Amino acid sequence: MGIDIRQKFHLEPNVGLLNDPNGLIQYKGIYYVFFQWNRFEKNHTYKEWGLFTSKNLIDWSFKGSAIIPDQEYDFNGVYSGSSYVIKDKLYVFYTGNRKYDNERKSSQCLAISNNGRNFLKKGIIINTPIKYSEHFRDPKIFAGKNNDFFLVIGAQTKQTKLGAIALYHSLDGENWQYMGSLATSNTYQMIECPDMFRMGDKYILFYCPQYRDNEKDIPLKSFSVYKVIDLDETTGEIDDKNLDENYFMMDYGFDFYAPQTFEDDKKRRILWAWMSRMNDEEEKAFAKLQDSIHCLTIPREILLGKNRLYQRPVKELYNLLGLDIIIRKYDDDQFNILNDKHTVYLKLENIEEDKNIDWIIEDEFKINYNFEKMEFSIYRLNWLTNSWDKKSCKLEKIIDMELWIDNSSIEIFINEGEKVFSSRIYRKHEKISISGNLCGELIAKNIDR
Repeated sequence: MGIDIRQKFHLEPNVGLLNDPNGLIQYKGIYYVFFQWNRFEKNHTYKEWGLFTSKNLIDWSFKGSAIIPDQEYDFNGVYSGSSYVIKDKLYVFYTGNRKYDNERKSSQCLAISNNGRNFLKKGIIINTPIKYSEHFRDPKIFAGKNNDFFLVIGAQTKQTKLGAIALYHSLDGENWQYMGSLATSNTYQMIECPDMFRMGDKYILFYCPQYRDNEKDIPLKSFSVYKVIDLDETTGEIDDKNLDENYFMMDYGFDFYAPQTFEDDKKRRILWAWMSRMNDEEEKAFAKLQDSIHCLTIPREILLGKNRLYQRPVKELYNLLGLDIIIRKYDDDQFNILNDKHTVYLKLENIEEDKNIDWIIEDEFKINYNFEKMEFSIYRLNWLTNSWDKKSCKLEKIIDMELWIDNSSIEIFINEGEKVFSSRIYRKHEKISISGNLCGELIAKNIDR
Protein backbone atom coordinates (compact mmCIF):
# COMPACT_ATOMS: atom_id res chain seq x y z
CA MET A 1 0.00 0.00 0.00
CA GLY A 2 2.87 2.36 0.67
CA ILE A 3 1.02 4.47 3.26
CA ASP A 4 1.14 3.34 6.90
CA ILE A 5 -2.37 2.22 7.81
CA ARG A 6 -1.55 1.03 11.30
CA GLN A 7 -4.07 2.49 13.73
CA LYS A 8 -3.10 5.07 16.35
CA PHE A 9 -5.89 4.84 18.95
CA HIS A 10 -7.50 1.50 18.13
CA LEU A 11 -6.37 -1.82 19.58
CA GLU A 12 -4.47 -4.04 17.17
CA PRO A 13 -1.50 -6.39 17.68
CA ASN A 14 1.89 -5.85 16.08
CA VAL A 15 1.70 -9.03 14.02
CA GLY A 16 -0.82 -11.54 12.75
CA LEU A 17 -4.61 -11.42 12.61
CA LEU A 18 -7.03 -10.18 15.25
CA ASN A 19 -10.73 -10.95 15.28
CA ASP A 20 -13.41 -11.24 18.02
CA PRO A 21 -13.01 -9.40 21.33
CA ASN A 22 -13.11 -11.92 24.17
CA GLY A 23 -13.28 -11.96 27.95
CA LEU A 24 -13.82 -8.23 28.41
CA ILE A 25 -13.54 -7.41 32.11
CA GLN A 26 -12.24 -5.00 34.72
CA TYR A 27 -10.24 -7.00 37.26
CA LYS A 28 -8.44 -5.53 40.28
CA GLY A 29 -8.69 -2.06 38.76
CA ILE A 30 -7.29 -3.08 35.36
CA TYR A 31 -9.25 -3.26 32.11
CA TYR A 32 -8.66 -6.52 30.22
CA VAL A 33 -9.35 -6.88 26.51
CA PHE A 34 -8.64 -10.39 25.30
CA PHE A 35 -9.08 -11.14 21.61
CA GLN A 36 -8.94 -13.93 19.05
CA TRP A 37 -5.42 -13.92 17.63
CA ASN A 38 -3.35 -15.71 15.02
CA ARG A 39 0.17 -14.55 15.92
CA PHE A 40 1.81 -16.55 13.13
CA GLU A 41 -0.04 -15.50 9.97
CA LYS A 42 -2.59 -13.02 8.68
CA ASN A 43 -5.31 -15.64 8.28
CA HIS A 44 -7.71 -17.73 10.37
CA THR A 45 -5.75 -21.01 10.50
CA TYR A 46 -4.79 -20.66 14.18
CA LYS A 47 -6.62 -19.24 17.22
CA GLU A 48 -5.45 -18.26 20.68
CA TRP A 49 -6.30 -15.41 23.04
CA GLY A 50 -4.12 -12.30 22.97
CA LEU A 51 -4.38 -9.57 25.59
CA PHE A 52 -4.32 -5.80 26.03
CA THR A 53 -4.56 -4.15 29.47
CA SER A 54 -5.14 -0.58 30.63
CA LYS A 55 -5.86 1.44 33.75
CA ASN A 56 -7.71 4.24 31.98
CA LEU A 57 -9.09 2.98 28.60
CA ILE A 58 -6.69 5.16 26.58
CA ASP A 59 -3.16 3.99 27.48
CA TRP A 60 -2.81 0.34 26.59
CA SER A 61 -0.16 -2.33 27.13
CA PHE A 62 0.03 -5.30 24.76
CA LYS A 63 0.73 -8.46 26.78
CA GLY A 64 0.97 -10.95 23.91
CA SER A 65 -0.37 -14.49 24.36
CA ALA A 66 -2.80 -15.10 27.23
CA ILE A 67 -4.42 -18.49 26.58
CA ILE A 68 -2.96 -20.86 23.98
CA PRO A 69 -4.22 -24.16 22.48
CA ASP A 70 -2.09 -26.62 24.44
CA GLN A 71 -4.58 -29.24 25.64
CA GLU A 72 -6.13 -32.19 23.84
CA TYR A 73 -9.59 -30.59 24.00
CA ASP A 74 -8.48 -27.20 22.57
CA PHE A 75 -5.60 -28.30 20.36
CA ASN A 76 -7.13 -26.85 17.19
CA GLY A 77 -8.06 -23.50 18.66
CA VAL A 78 -8.92 -21.50 21.74
CA TYR A 79 -12.09 -19.96 20.35
CA SER A 80 -14.19 -17.06 21.60
CA GLY A 81 -15.58 -16.69 25.09
CA SER A 82 -16.01 -14.42 28.08
CA SER A 83 -14.88 -13.81 31.65
CA TYR A 84 -16.25 -12.90 35.07
CA VAL A 85 -14.83 -12.19 38.52
CA ILE A 86 -15.96 -14.87 40.97
CA LYS A 87 -14.60 -15.06 44.52
CA ASP A 88 -11.90 -12.53 43.60
CA LYS A 89 -10.59 -14.78 40.83
CA LEU A 90 -10.83 -14.28 37.09
CA TYR A 91 -12.94 -17.05 35.52
CA VAL A 92 -12.48 -17.38 31.76
CA PHE A 93 -14.92 -19.39 29.64
CA TYR A 94 -14.02 -20.33 26.07
CA THR A 95 -14.73 -22.83 23.33
CA GLY A 96 -12.06 -25.45 22.84
CA ASN A 97 -11.91 -26.62 19.23
CA ARG A 98 -10.68 -30.09 18.23
CA LYS A 99 -10.75 -31.74 14.81
CA TYR A 100 -10.63 -35.48 14.23
CA ASP A 101 -10.39 -36.54 10.58
CA ASN A 102 -11.82 -33.12 9.62
CA GLU A 103 -14.75 -33.59 12.03
CA ARG A 104 -15.23 -30.73 14.48
CA LYS A 105 -15.57 -31.28 18.24
CA SER A 106 -16.49 -28.26 20.39
CA SER A 107 -16.13 -28.14 24.17
CA GLN A 108 -16.91 -25.30 26.55
CA CYS A 109 -13.90 -24.88 28.82
CA LEU A 110 -12.88 -23.01 31.95
CA ALA A 111 -9.59 -21.42 33.01
CA ILE A 112 -9.04 -19.55 36.29
CA SER A 113 -6.48 -16.91 37.30
CA ASN A 114 -5.77 -15.08 40.54
CA ASN A 115 -3.55 -12.45 38.89
CA GLY A 116 -4.96 -11.95 35.37
CA ARG A 117 -1.88 -13.37 33.63
CA ASN A 118 -1.39 -16.99 34.66
CA PHE A 119 -4.35 -19.24 33.95
CA LEU A 120 -4.99 -22.72 35.30
CA LYS A 121 -7.09 -24.68 32.83
CA LYS A 122 -9.83 -26.63 34.60
CA GLY A 123 -10.86 -28.54 31.48
CA ILE A 124 -14.24 -29.13 29.89
CA ILE A 125 -17.26 -27.88 31.81
CA ILE A 126 -19.92 -28.35 29.10
CA ASN A 127 -20.13 -30.96 26.36
CA THR A 128 -22.35 -30.35 23.35
CA PRO A 129 -25.92 -31.52 24.02
CA ILE A 130 -27.23 -34.19 21.68
CA LYS A 131 -29.75 -31.82 20.04
CA TYR A 132 -27.00 -29.52 18.70
CA SER A 133 -24.32 -29.93 16.08
CA GLU A 134 -20.68 -29.21 16.94
CA HIS A 135 -21.24 -25.63 15.82
CA PHE A 136 -21.69 -24.88 19.51
CA ARG A 137 -19.50 -22.03 20.71
CA ASP A 138 -18.82 -18.58 22.16
CA PRO A 139 -20.00 -18.91 25.81
CA LYS A 140 -20.94 -15.54 27.36
CA ILE A 141 -21.52 -15.37 31.11
CA PHE A 142 -23.85 -12.95 32.90
CA ALA A 143 -24.91 -12.67 36.52
CA GLY A 144 -28.40 -13.53 37.70
CA LYS A 145 -30.43 -11.69 40.31
CA ASN A 146 -29.74 -14.21 43.07
CA ASN A 147 -25.93 -14.42 43.15
CA ASP A 148 -26.08 -17.06 40.42
CA PHE A 149 -24.85 -17.18 36.83
CA PHE A 150 -26.06 -17.86 33.30
CA LEU A 151 -24.27 -18.74 30.06
CA VAL A 152 -25.59 -18.12 26.57
CA ILE A 153 -23.92 -20.19 23.83
CA GLY A 154 -24.24 -19.83 20.05
CA ALA A 155 -25.55 -22.99 18.45
CA GLN A 156 -26.87 -24.91 15.46
CA THR A 157 -29.53 -27.60 15.90
CA LYS A 158 -28.48 -31.02 14.66
CA GLN A 159 -31.78 -31.99 13.04
CA THR A 160 -32.67 -28.79 11.18
CA LYS A 161 -29.16 -27.31 10.78
CA LEU A 162 -30.62 -23.97 11.83
CA GLY A 163 -29.34 -21.52 14.42
CA ALA A 164 -30.20 -21.29 18.11
CA ILE A 165 -28.95 -19.94 21.44
CA ALA A 166 -28.54 -22.36 24.34
CA LEU A 167 -28.96 -21.27 27.98
CA TYR A 168 -27.13 -22.68 31.02
CA HIS A 169 -27.32 -21.95 34.74
CA SER A 170 -24.81 -22.25 37.59
CA LEU A 171 -24.59 -21.45 41.29
CA ASP A 172 -20.77 -21.35 41.41
CA GLY A 173 -19.49 -20.71 37.86
CA GLU A 174 -18.02 -24.22 37.59
CA ASN A 175 -20.96 -26.63 37.55
CA TRP A 176 -23.49 -25.88 34.82
CA GLN A 177 -26.99 -27.18 34.03
CA TYR A 178 -28.65 -26.94 30.63
CA MET A 179 -31.93 -24.98 30.78
CA GLY A 180 -32.91 -25.32 27.12
CA SER A 181 -32.95 -23.31 23.93
CA LEU A 182 -33.29 -19.64 24.80
CA ALA A 183 -34.29 -18.73 21.23
CA THR A 184 -34.18 -20.22 17.72
CA SER A 185 -34.02 -19.28 14.05
CA ASN A 186 -35.90 -20.65 11.06
CA THR A 187 -33.79 -18.66 8.59
CA TYR A 188 -30.14 -18.66 9.61
CA GLN A 189 -27.95 -21.75 9.68
CA MET A 190 -26.01 -20.61 12.76
CA ILE A 191 -26.18 -18.11 15.59
CA GLU A 192 -22.82 -17.08 17.01
CA CYS A 193 -21.24 -14.58 19.43
CA PRO A 194 -24.22 -14.07 21.77
CA ASP A 195 -24.10 -11.65 24.69
CA MET A 196 -26.81 -11.05 27.30
CA PHE A 197 -27.08 -8.65 30.23
CA ARG A 198 -29.57 -6.70 32.32
CA MET A 199 -30.23 -2.98 31.90
CA GLY A 200 -32.82 -1.72 34.37
CA ASP A 201 -35.78 -4.09 34.28
CA LYS A 202 -34.96 -5.30 30.75
CA TYR A 203 -32.48 -7.78 29.29
CA ILE A 204 -30.44 -7.08 26.18
CA LEU A 205 -29.57 -9.96 23.86
CA PHE A 206 -26.80 -9.55 21.27
CA TYR A 207 -26.29 -12.18 18.60
CA CYS A 208 -24.88 -12.70 15.11
CA PRO A 209 -27.16 -14.49 12.61
CA GLN A 210 -25.12 -16.40 10.06
CA TYR A 211 -25.94 -17.89 6.67
CA ARG A 212 -23.86 -21.02 6.11
CA ASP A 213 -23.34 -23.55 3.35
CA ASN A 214 -23.94 -26.64 5.46
CA GLU A 215 -22.70 -28.98 2.74
CA LYS A 216 -19.34 -27.26 2.47
CA ASP A 217 -19.41 -26.20 6.14
CA ILE A 218 -18.41 -22.61 5.39
CA PRO A 219 -19.92 -19.26 6.44
CA LEU A 220 -21.53 -17.13 3.74
CA LYS A 221 -22.79 -13.95 5.42
CA SER A 222 -23.34 -12.73 8.95
CA PHE A 223 -24.10 -9.54 10.86
CA SER A 224 -24.70 -8.22 14.40
CA VAL A 225 -28.10 -7.46 15.94
CA TYR A 226 -29.81 -7.06 19.30
CA LYS A 227 -33.18 -7.51 20.99
CA VAL A 228 -34.65 -5.91 24.11
CA ILE A 229 -36.40 -8.73 25.97
CA ASP A 230 -37.83 -10.00 29.25
CA LEU A 231 -36.36 -13.10 30.92
CA ASP A 232 -37.83 -15.33 33.62
CA GLU A 233 -34.64 -16.45 35.35
CA THR A 234 -36.45 -19.30 37.10
CA THR A 235 -37.64 -20.99 33.90
CA GLY A 236 -35.12 -19.61 31.41
CA GLU A 237 -37.98 -18.43 29.18
CA ILE A 238 -37.97 -15.13 27.27
CA ASP A 239 -40.90 -13.26 25.78
CA ASP A 240 -39.58 -13.36 22.20
CA LYS A 241 -37.89 -16.60 21.13
CA ASN A 242 -37.85 -15.81 17.40
CA LEU A 243 -34.35 -14.73 16.33
CA ASP A 244 -35.51 -13.87 12.81
CA GLU A 245 -37.73 -10.90 13.66
CA ASN A 246 -38.01 -7.83 15.88
CA TYR A 247 -34.28 -7.22 16.08
CA PHE A 248 -32.26 -4.05 15.57
CA MET A 249 -28.94 -3.60 13.81
CA MET A 250 -26.00 -2.95 16.10
CA ASP A 251 -24.08 -0.96 13.48
CA TYR A 252 -24.85 0.09 9.92
CA GLY A 253 -21.32 0.42 8.57
CA PHE A 254 -19.12 -1.93 6.57
CA ASP A 255 -17.02 -3.31 9.43
CA PHE A 256 -18.55 -4.34 12.74
CA TYR A 257 -18.96 -7.83 14.18
CA ALA A 258 -19.00 -9.99 17.32
CA PRO A 259 -19.65 -7.20 19.86
CA GLN A 260 -19.10 -8.03 23.52
CA THR A 261 -19.77 -6.01 26.67
CA PHE A 262 -18.96 -5.84 30.37
CA GLU A 263 -19.76 -3.56 33.30
CA ASP A 264 -16.94 -1.54 34.89
CA ASP A 265 -16.64 -0.10 38.41
CA LYS A 266 -18.43 3.06 37.26
CA LYS A 267 -21.48 0.90 36.42
CA ARG A 268 -21.02 1.57 32.71
CA ARG A 269 -21.83 -1.08 30.14
CA ILE A 270 -18.86 -0.91 27.74
CA LEU A 271 -18.62 -2.52 24.30
CA TRP A 272 -15.90 -3.45 21.86
CA ALA A 273 -16.42 -5.18 18.51
CA TRP A 274 -14.25 -6.62 15.78
CA MET A 275 -13.91 -3.96 13.10
CA SER A 276 -14.17 -6.12 10.00
CA ARG A 277 -16.55 -7.79 7.62
CA MET A 278 -13.95 -8.09 4.86
CA ASN A 279 -13.92 -11.15 2.62
CA ASP A 280 -10.73 -13.16 2.07
CA GLU A 281 -9.58 -11.22 -0.98
CA GLU A 282 -10.24 -7.84 0.65
CA GLU A 283 -8.22 -8.96 3.69
CA LYS A 284 -5.24 -10.00 1.57
CA ALA A 285 -5.18 -6.72 -0.34
CA PHE A 286 -5.83 -4.48 2.66
CA ALA A 287 -2.84 -5.63 4.68
CA LYS A 288 -0.54 -6.79 1.92
CA LEU A 289 2.32 -4.55 3.05
CA GLN A 290 1.54 -4.67 6.78
CA ASP A 291 2.63 -7.13 9.48
CA SER A 292 -0.85 -7.34 10.98
CA ILE A 293 -4.50 -7.04 10.02
CA HIS A 294 -7.66 -5.94 11.80
CA CYS A 295 -8.44 -3.96 14.90
CA LEU A 296 -11.21 -3.48 17.42
CA THR A 297 -13.64 -0.55 17.44
CA ILE A 298 -13.14 2.23 19.93
CA PRO A 299 -14.69 1.41 23.33
CA ARG A 300 -18.31 2.53 23.54
CA GLU A 301 -20.70 3.03 26.41
CA ILE A 302 -24.07 1.38 25.89
CA LEU A 303 -27.21 3.17 27.09
CA LEU A 304 -30.86 2.14 26.89
CA GLY A 305 -33.60 4.61 26.03
CA LYS A 306 -37.14 3.93 24.83
CA ASN A 307 -36.24 0.25 24.26
CA ARG A 308 -33.40 1.19 21.91
CA LEU A 309 -29.68 1.09 22.48
CA TYR A 310 -27.43 4.13 22.11
CA GLN A 311 -23.68 3.78 21.60
CA ARG A 312 -21.35 6.58 22.60
CA PRO A 313 -17.55 6.81 22.78
CA VAL A 314 -16.41 6.36 26.38
CA LYS A 315 -15.69 9.71 28.05
CA GLU A 316 -11.99 8.91 28.49
CA LEU A 317 -11.45 9.13 24.72
CA TYR A 318 -12.17 12.86 24.75
CA ASN A 319 -8.94 13.33 26.71
CA LEU A 320 -7.15 12.50 23.44
CA LEU A 321 -8.54 15.57 21.67
CA GLY A 322 -5.86 18.12 20.91
CA LEU A 323 -5.50 21.34 18.95
CA ASP A 324 -8.22 22.74 16.73
CA ILE A 325 -7.90 22.08 13.01
CA ILE A 326 -8.30 24.96 10.58
CA ILE A 327 -11.63 24.81 8.74
CA ARG A 328 -11.66 26.79 5.51
CA LYS A 329 -15.15 28.13 4.86
CA TYR A 330 -16.50 29.49 1.57
CA ASP A 331 -19.35 31.78 0.59
CA ASP A 332 -21.47 28.98 -0.83
CA ASP A 333 -21.65 27.24 2.57
CA GLN A 334 -18.91 24.81 1.63
CA PHE A 335 -15.90 23.89 3.75
CA ASN A 336 -12.56 22.16 3.35
CA ILE A 337 -10.09 20.63 5.79
CA LEU A 338 -6.54 19.62 4.91
CA ASN A 339 -4.62 18.18 7.84
CA ASP A 340 -1.16 16.68 8.18
CA LYS A 341 -2.32 14.14 10.78
CA HIS A 342 -4.82 11.49 9.76
CA THR A 343 -6.23 11.11 13.29
CA VAL A 344 -9.11 13.57 13.32
CA TYR A 345 -12.21 14.24 15.42
CA LEU A 346 -15.18 16.04 13.87
CA LYS A 347 -18.49 17.05 15.36
CA LEU A 348 -21.32 18.65 13.44
CA GLU A 349 -24.09 19.94 15.72
CA ASN A 350 -27.13 22.21 15.64
CA ILE A 351 -27.78 20.86 12.15
CA GLU A 352 -30.29 22.89 10.19
CA GLU A 353 -33.60 21.21 9.41
CA ASP A 354 -34.40 20.24 5.83
CA LYS A 355 -30.73 20.23 4.88
CA ASN A 356 -28.88 17.51 3.02
CA ILE A 357 -25.36 16.50 3.99
CA ASP A 358 -22.78 15.80 1.30
CA TRP A 359 -19.22 15.19 2.46
CA ILE A 360 -16.25 13.46 0.89
CA ILE A 361 -13.15 12.23 2.70
CA GLU A 362 -9.96 11.62 0.70
CA ASP A 363 -11.87 10.79 -2.50
CA GLU A 364 -12.48 7.34 -0.99
CA PHE A 365 -15.34 7.82 1.46
CA LYS A 366 -18.58 9.76 1.14
CA ILE A 367 -21.23 10.73 3.68
CA ASN A 368 -24.74 11.68 2.60
CA TYR A 369 -27.99 12.51 4.36
CA ASN A 370 -31.07 12.96 2.19
CA PHE A 371 -33.74 14.64 4.31
CA GLU A 372 -36.52 14.02 1.74
CA LYS A 373 -35.88 10.28 1.69
CA MET A 374 -34.93 10.34 5.40
CA GLU A 375 -31.89 8.22 4.54
CA PHE A 376 -28.36 8.40 5.88
CA SER A 377 -25.75 6.74 3.67
CA ILE A 378 -22.04 6.13 3.47
CA TYR A 379 -20.11 5.15 0.34
CA ARG A 380 -16.71 3.51 0.32
CA LEU A 381 -14.46 3.06 -2.69
CA ASN A 382 -13.80 -0.67 -2.89
CA TRP A 383 -10.04 -1.27 -3.06
CA LEU A 384 -10.51 -4.40 -5.20
CA THR A 385 -13.21 -3.41 -7.69
CA ASN A 386 -12.61 0.38 -7.61
CA SER A 387 -16.40 0.83 -7.44
CA TRP A 388 -18.48 2.51 -4.76
CA ASP A 389 -20.13 0.31 -2.13
CA LYS A 390 -23.04 1.69 -0.10
CA LYS A 391 -24.44 1.24 3.41
CA SER A 392 -27.50 3.14 4.62
CA CYS A 393 -30.30 3.34 7.16
CA LYS A 394 -33.54 5.21 7.57
CA LEU A 395 -33.23 8.27 9.77
CA GLU A 396 -36.14 10.64 10.36
CA LYS A 397 -33.94 13.58 11.28
CA ILE A 398 -30.32 14.31 12.06
CA ILE A 399 -29.42 16.55 14.98
CA ASP A 400 -25.70 15.92 15.37
CA MET A 401 -22.94 13.80 13.89
CA GLU A 402 -19.63 12.83 15.47
CA LEU A 403 -16.69 11.29 13.56
CA TRP A 404 -13.61 9.52 14.96
CA ILE A 405 -11.09 9.04 12.16
CA ASP A 406 -7.95 6.96 12.60
CA ASN A 407 -5.25 6.01 10.09
CA SER A 408 -7.51 3.46 8.38
CA SER A 409 -10.99 3.69 9.89
CA ILE A 410 -13.99 5.95 10.38
CA GLU A 411 -16.62 5.62 13.11
CA ILE A 412 -19.70 7.83 12.83
CA PHE A 413 -22.08 8.43 15.75
CA ILE A 414 -25.38 10.07 14.81
CA ASN A 415 -27.87 11.69 17.18
CA GLU A 416 -25.86 10.93 20.32
CA GLY A 417 -25.33 7.33 19.21
CA GLU A 418 -28.82 6.51 17.97
CA LYS A 419 -27.20 5.15 14.79
CA VAL A 420 -23.57 4.16 14.27
CA PHE A 421 -21.54 3.44 11.12
CA SER A 422 -18.13 1.74 11.52
CA SER A 423 -15.83 1.17 8.55
CA ARG A 424 -12.21 0.52 7.64
CA ILE A 425 -10.84 2.71 4.85
CA TYR A 426 -8.11 2.03 2.31
CA ARG A 427 -5.98 5.09 2.83
CA LYS A 428 -3.89 6.38 -0.10
CA HIS A 429 -2.65 9.79 1.05
CA GLU A 430 -0.34 11.07 3.78
CA LYS A 431 -2.60 14.03 4.57
CA ILE A 432 -6.34 13.89 5.12
CA SER A 433 -8.72 16.01 3.06
CA ILE A 434 -12.36 16.50 4.06
CA SER A 435 -14.81 18.72 2.21
CA GLY A 436 -18.54 19.26 1.93
CA ASN A 437 -21.43 21.51 2.81
CA LEU A 438 -21.83 23.34 6.12
CA CYS A 439 -25.30 22.87 7.57
CA GLY A 440 -24.51 23.39 11.25
CA GLU A 441 -21.70 24.18 13.67
CA LEU A 442 -18.55 22.20 12.85
CA ILE A 443 -15.77 21.40 15.29
CA ALA A 444 -12.51 19.79 14.10
CA LYS A 445 -9.67 18.65 16.35
CA ASN A 446 -6.55 16.54 16.15
CA ILE A 447 -6.54 13.28 18.05
CA ASP A 448 -3.23 13.10 19.89
CA ARG A 449 -1.87 9.63 19.29
